Amino acid sequence: MSSTQSCCSVPSDTGGSIVDFYRQYYSKWRVFAETATVNGCRGERLRLELPQGKGRGWMEMIQIDRGLGVGMCDYLLEAPFESRYNDVSLRLGFHVLLSGGFEFAVPEMDFRENVQGRELWLHKGRVGEIRYMQPAGCVMRGLSIELPSAMVDAWLDGAPGELGRALEAMIQGTHQACGQTGRVFSPLIQAVPGTSSIVRSASRLLAMPRDTVCDQLRFESLVLELLARILSFDFPSWQGRARSTARRREAVDEAVDILCAEWADPPTISALARRVGLNECYLKAGFRNRTGLSIGEYVRKLRMEHALELIESGKCSILQVALAVGYSNPSHFSAAFKRFHGRLPSCCTPKS
Repeated sequence: MSSTQSCCSVPSDTGGSIVDFYRQYYSKWRVFAETATVNGCRGERLRLELPQGKGRGWMEMIQIDRGLGVGMCDYLLEAPFESRYNDVSLRLGFHVLLSGGFEFAVPEMDFRENVQGRELWLHKGRVGEIRYMQPAGCVMRGLSIELPSAMVDAWLDGAPGELGRALEAMIQGTHQACGQTGRVFSPLIQAVPGTSSIVRSASRLLAMPRDTVCDQLRFESLVLELLARILSFDFPSWQGRARSTARRREAVDEAVDILCAEWADPPTISALARRVGLNECYLKAGFRNRTGLSIGEYVRKLRMEHALELIESGKCSILQVALAVGYSNPSHFSAAFKRFHGRLPSCCTPKS
């Protein structure tokens, strides 16, 4: 899933209204409620909001000049959300996630990615089934721009040589990219650091009024300005992305090694992130992918495993073991030990 797929961009059928597709897609979620649809001289507009009890915030989809699609969102879910759908998009899409984070996977390509705020993504091509997971309590703010094929064709005709060739390869599906497994695939789903100007423009678009004709004209002007800025962006190669992904994995592995060595007095998450040279959000997401546990859960696991070793050695009392693994209250230690091992510490002491 591209970076704002959940929050403001879903796959769009070619030849049809993006707004109609959004309406059908999100009605299956049974999470957002439609509040307003406006069809006027400047195109179509659909607004969805979260009802009380499910969260707060909104999502909006707009189809403007020549079918150019714009999706925006600013919401927070009170419960985690998971979804599956088949990507049927033939559009070229650019997505800016301003805040929040989620995970998506493409099983057919053995591809999984954690997306965090302030990233720019681009997406083109069918990739089969997409699985999307979004946590609760995370403010999702983002914007997507989807280009219809007619606009892409017209733009390609006037693009400079090197840019035109790169985009033509991307649009026609001849651009080959190697994922983590080395498997070659044509669809492009790529994350690159969002520039400050792109982030500022996307934030401004979310806050702009869109009610009057003049409001809509100003909105469309800024959308096209942002699109021009994105199209001139120097997207890195997949080789560069592979190096970045490998560096993240190395940083997570280093974090695991640090915690294994310093579990008795572990660094804070922010200190750990600084030591391995990784953004906190990427560290937490990558750590969970690597171990299946959060950083806190992993530290508790190390403590409980060490506690069991000490108890089974017969060299320490339960109170001494509790203190050794960071618990000043023996009853709290016993409860934590039982939750992890399924039995009380006293049941693990060697028989005399």
